[in-house]
Amino acid sequence: MKLKEIKINISPETRNFLISFIITAIITFILTYVPIWQLIIIPGIVGGLLNKTMRCGIYSGVLGVSIVWLFYMIYKMIAKDAYTHLDQFAGLIFGGLGYGWIIFILILLLGVLFGALGGAIGSGVMILLRPRLERGSTKSVETKNSTTGGGNIKK
Repeated sequence: MKLKEIKINISPETRNFLISFIITAIITFILTYVPIWQLIIIPGIVGGLLNKTMRCGIYSGVLGVSIVWLFYMIYKMIAKDAYTHLDQFAGLIFGGLGYGWIIFILILLLGVLFGALGGAIGSGVMILLRPRLERGSTKSVETKNSTTGGGNIKK
């Protein structure tokens, strides 16, 4: 019995977006355990570098960082009872218990903003550098063709 081969037709832009989202999520997961939380902009930058448009770069940064942070925070709330600490911290700010969800939302919002900023920076850098990189690669191809005997030489 022969198995059918599954063919998925995905545009190159969608494929780059999915790859950048997965890479962003993996780097975010690794950097989540580093004590310096501000480094979380790095996965967004990497995700933005892999996309051709600013919109896809921002989306990959936002989705990669926010989804990993959401799962990480839910895990910490279940395993380590972190919601108690959020609730106590919110109680110090707002003067009563029961406002831990506001701190939870603010932490997720910071992740979204850092992911979006990183994605915008990364895709902006690529938008600025892409013409130079493409021009440089065509020059090297032209130089290589002319040195390999591609032209007519009169003797």
